[in-house]
Amino acid sequence: MATQLNIKDGEVIRLAKELAGRTGRSVTSVIRSALEGEWNRQEDVIAEKVRQAKAISAEFRQHMPREWHNMSSKQIMDEIYAPDIPAAAE
Repeated sequence: MATQLNIKDGEVIRLAKELAGRTGRSVTSVIRSALEGEWNRQEDVIAEKVRQAKAISAEFRQHMPREWHNMSSKQIMDEIYAPDIPAAAE
């Protein structure tokens, strides 16, 4: 079942038709190719951000205290923010 896409931007329509004419492809093919290209670029951007986050995490892990290695992030935060001195009884 085909679904229609209604493009109301005249410049987009002009560009799609012009590119279709230059390449001898259909407007649909040109638009599909452009969308697939953008999709792939976005996938690459996401993959790079994940790579960077993993590198930062690995770097942090190398320098964090040994006793934190088998602790959850909640346990670490509880340890960091635990009061050193018990609260005075009221």
